[in-house]
Amino acid sequence: MMTKRSWVRRVVMIVIAAGACPALLQAAEPPTGQAQGRIRWEKRWIFNDLNEGIDVVDVNHDGKLDILAGTRWFEAPKWKPHVVRDLRVENDEFYTSNGDHAIDLNGDGWMDVISGSWFAHQIYWYENPGKDGLAAGKKWQEHLVADQQHACEGLVMEDIDGDGVPELVVDSWTADRPQIIIRIKPGRDGKPPAFEPVHIGGPGTGHGSGVGDINGDGRADLLVCRGWYEQPKGEWYAKKWEFHEAFEFDHISVPCLVVDVNGDGRNDLIVGQAHNFGLRWLEQGPVRDGEITWTPHQIDKSYSQIHCLVWSDLDGDGRKEVITGKRWRGHKGHDPGGSEPICMYRYVWNSAKKSFDRDVITYDQGIGTGMQIRTVDLDGDEHLDIAVAGKTGTYVLFNRGPAGP
Repeated sequence: MMTKRSWVRRVVMIVIAAGACPALLQAAEPPTGQAQGRIRWEKRWIFNDLNEGIDVVDVNHDGKLDILAGTRWFEAPKWKPHVVRDLRVENDEFYTSNGDHAIDLNGDGWMDVISGSWFAHQIYWYENPGKDGLAAGKKWQEHLVADQQHACEGLVMEDIDGDGVPELVVDSWTADRPQIIIRIKPGRDGKPPAFEPVHIGGPGTGHGSGVGDINGDGRADLLVCRGWYEQPKGEWYAKKWEFHEAFEFDHISVPCLVVDVNGDGRNDLIVGQAHNFGLRWLEQGPVRDGEITWTPHQIDKSYSQIHCLVWSDLDGDGRKEVITGKRWRGHKGHDPGGSEPICMYRYVWNSAKKSFDRDVITYDQGIGTGMQIRTVDLDGDEHLDIAVAGKTGTYVLFNRGPAGP
C-alpha cells in the first residue's frame, strides 16, 4: 500500500520528469510585454533529481570544468554522471543537501565538497578519492565539519578576512539562533582539515545572508534579514561583531548581494524574497544618528521565490548584472505564486533611468533555480555560461553571445 509520503514523492517526480523533458526546451513565450532575451542561450538538460545545489570545478584533473551536483559529478564535455554520495529525501521532496561548495580541504590537490542540510544538525565534507578512486567509481568519504547546526537554510562560502581561505557563513532560518561563521583550516599533503565554529553575535539573524563591505572600512561585513554585523578590526574570530538593526525583512535570499549599484562609491544591498514576491535594492545613504540610512527600490515583483542571487557579467561589457530566478517548490508549492511558471532573468543597471532593465534568460521552459547559480565559462568560448540545479533537474545554459544587433 502506498503511503502519503511515497505518494507525494511520486507525484513530485512525475511533475519533475515532465518539466525537465528536453522536448519542453523548445522556446516558450515570455510574459506579455517582455522583450526577447538579448543573449542567445543553448539550454542543455543534464540530469533529473531533487538536488538543488551545484558547483563547477575540475574534479578529475583533465583540464576541463566539471559539474558537482548532489549525488553525482558530471564529467565534461559530455556530462557523463559519476557517483559522489548518497542523499536521503526528507520532508517528502527535499534532498539532504542545501548546496555544494567545492574546495581542496586536505591539501592533496583534489577538489572536495562541503554540504549541509535543512533538516540535519550536521555539516559534512566529502573527500575526492583521487585519480584511482574516481576511475573506479568510488564514493567520496564523508567527514564531519560541524554539529548542532540545525535549521540551516544554507551556507555561504566567502573569504571574510582576505587571507585566501574562505569561511562558511551558516544561515539559520530561525531568528533565535546565534550567528555562526565556521573557520576553515585546510590540511596539507593529504592531512585532514580543522574547523572552528565562531559565534559572532545574535540571536536575531534569520533566513537570508550576504557578505560584503557595507560601511566602507575595507572589511567584509555580514548582511542578515534584520540588519548587518560589522566586522571588527583585528582577529574577527575572537571578538563579538557589532549588530546594526536596520530592516524587517522576511525570508530573504541566500545569498543577497552587497554591491555598488549606482556607482556612487557606496555599497548598496540587493535582496530577493525567497518565499514571497519581490526583488529590490536598497540604496545606501548618509549616516544619521550613527547609523547608515537606506532607501528601498523595487526591481521586480512579478514572480516569487527569488532564493539566490549572483552578480556577474554575462554580456561581457565590463559591467556586472544581477542573475536570479524562481526557485521551484521552495516550500513544497505552498509559497505565494508557487504554481506560476518558473523563470530566470538577468537585471542590467540602466544609469540613465537609474533603475534595472530585465532581460529574459529562460521563461516557462522547465528551468528555474535551486539553492545556487554558478556562472563560469564552461566551453572556453570566453562567454560566461550558467550551471543551475533545482527540482526540475540539473542544467547547463551555454552563452552563445548577443541575440541580435
